[in-house]
Amino acid sequence: MIDTLLSIVKPIDAPGSIPFLFLALAAGLVLRFGWRRTRAIGFAWLVGVVVLYLILAMPLVANGIASSLPGAALTATPNIGPLDTLVVFDGDNRRGRVHAAAELFGHLHPQAIWVLGREADWLRNELPNAGVPSGVIRMDQATGTTREQVAWVERYVGREPRLHLAIVVSRLQVPRVWGLLARGGIAVPLVGGPIDDEPPVGGARLLVPTYIALRVSRDALYEHVALAYYRHRGWIAQ
Repeated sequence: MIDTLLSIVKPIDAPGSIPFLFLALAAGLVLRFGWRRTRAIGFAWLVGVVVLYLILAMPLVANGIASSLPGAALTATPNIGPLDTLVVFDGDNRRGRVHAAAELFGHLHPQAIWVLGREADWLRNELPNAGVPSGVIRMDQATGTTREQVAWVERYVGREPRLHLAIVVSRLQVPRVWGLLARGGIAVPLVGGPIDDEPPVGGARLLVPTYIALRVSRDALYEHVALAYYRHRGWIAQ
């Protein structure tokens, strides 16, 4: 049942996304103008959607949702020694992933950078603009999900157990990827790249709604739901 529900909901995206907003507003308009007996419900629904999005767009709320992810402390970049291969997972906050990968390359000069994901060509094209030589970049677009990306790493480590490897993801994705790696017994450093645009963390601006904060709320809520689903399927530990 939960699998069928998620297969329907996933294309709509999480609360905080534009597709979810359009769907919620459309439902409210139908209730408001479709039937006389549901007009009051429709009006209350529309007001509720607007208020919800204003709340999610507050940096204070966005930061709170993100920091409440399990294992949020793992998002700090670990100390990494020699590095032979760097793997970059495609996903949300791509610019932050590119920034983290380029910074690591500048310090440690790995021999290869693999980008994984069905839309990984964006990462491959953007990394040279961040200072990474195109000759060291490799790509695998057959890994369409986070689980497939982690499985790719597991196979790679199995073939090359002596290589020093690290993985770059979004800092919001770190808890889920870390759970998958731990479940598979894969011990590699995990680097949490920054969000493309970080919301304010102090001052009066914490209460001023912004689209940047709305995006963070959306991404963090998605990770909360994904973690719950992964636990339900037994893919990560409870």
